[in-house]
Amino acid sequence: MPTNLLLSVSLKYWQDFQDTLARIMDANIYIFDTNGNSFSQFSREPELCQNVNKGEKICNEKCVHFYKEILGSLKNKGIFTCPYGIKLYAYRLGTYAQKIGFLIVAPTRIRTRAGCEEENAFITKAHSIYQTINEVLKAILEKNLLGLRSLELNSIYEISRLLTSTVELDKVMDLITNSLIIIYKAELGFVGLREGDKIRIAQAKGDHGDLSIGKEWPMVQPLIENVFSKVEPSFLSIDELMTLPGLSDLELDSKNKIMVYPLWTSLGAVGLLGIVFSPDSMDDNDTRNLQIYANFAAIALANAKLVSRLEKEAETDFLTGFFNKRIIRNILVNELERTIRYGIPLTVIFLDIDNFKTYNDTFGHVAGDVVLQKTADIIKNSIRTVDIAGRFGGEEFVIILPGTKEEGAVAVAERIRKSIETYPFPHRKVTASLGIALAKNSDSVDSLLEKADQALYQAKRQGKNRFYLAPS
Repeated sequence: MPTNLLLSVSLKYWQDFQDTLARIMDANIYIFDTNGNSFSQFSREPELCQNVNKGEKICNEKCVHFYKEILGSLKNKGIFTCPYGIKLYAYRLGTYAQKIGFLIVAPTRIRTRAGCEEENAFITKAHSIYQTINEVLKAILEKNLLGLRSLELNSIYEISRLLTSTVELDKVMDLITNSLIIIYKAELGFVGLREGDKIRIAQAKGDHGDLSIGKEWPMVQPLIENVFSKVEPSFLSIDELMTLPGLSDLELDSKNKIMVYPLWTSLGAVGLLGIVFSPDSMDDNDTRNLQIYANFAAIALANAKLVSRLEKEAETDFLTGFFNKRIIRNILVNELERTIRYGIPLTVIFLDIDNFKTYNDTFGHVAGDVVLQKTADIIKNSIRTVDIAGRFGGEEFVIILPGTKEEGAVAVAERIRKSIETYPFPHRKVTASLGIALAKNSDSVDSLLEKADQALYQAKRQGKNRFYLAPS
């Protein structure tokens, strides 16, 4: 048996799995082998380490010596403070009979006044990370070195516990796919989300994973329809998988097998879970364990999708899909900070539909909603992807143009104004007035919005269907 058991673990895929775990738990993770040498690296760069090392590297020689010193004296677990003031939680990985290595868990930022409750919460979090990593590593090594799979269910349980407590959709999908790769040595793991009447591959890891992301298949596509016609997994050949649109470029071994699990909840199908593996790497026990994992994954995805939808509804205007007033103000806080810190130009445009109340009262609210929706479409098609548009209330819109000076802002405002004026709205012609304001270092969110608002009213006073640039 090798003295360094971690050599049996794929570092490339392990680092992905570890980094995903770190993002989910908002903590920093570092793995050492039994000799105190680095196996993986810090998943996230601690703020204090960045300051100490000027952002060039995570640890200096003083740190490395400190880690080796504490790990050499560590029995099972301990709490230490590094030379630069970061509190570390250290654990010995493996069992009494089988030493694997060491785990370091640290906060991602310095908490200057961490209360007892906050510290206890982080200790609980660190222990949860330890349990998950320890069980996963033991399962991998047991399978690699002994050909056994008795510990696999323990690792699935620990990961599933994290899955169902995580509400961020991207983190849930990252953990699902990385877990498939690291525990089952899968060549490809993917998650498809149901979006109406189609399935979209939202995350994929492993060989050619990037080629799979974004592919869409109708629910009525024969292969997909067959997958969702039952609750147990479907076993596919590579040739069958290649019949799905967009997958013909995947270069997978023809001897590989594919299992696709339909992800069902009490509310219906939420997606599917796929795993591509070599014939000798899975047995009936693996299939049963994966079914348990798929059940947890279905619940986790359903929860995360629900939270994501509620968050989006809280941030966006239902009618136009634009950001609402609260989010626009939050975005402006960040953009103004960039302007002040880095000198990046910033412009804000206020837009108001002329005589909208009269249009609404004359032709009805449904017709008025059509005007608002089409105006939003015109704005969206007239700005760059880095620009931000929001509905500020009623018939008023706000457009944020990062990195844009006076000349560029005037061009955008005129493009939008002319597009609205020439669009064939129902019933009658519609126009809009616009106010443009350039940010200064002395501006706050309120003062910048006030300048744009005053410029808008100046455009109204001058006859409407025009833009006005606030004096700089």
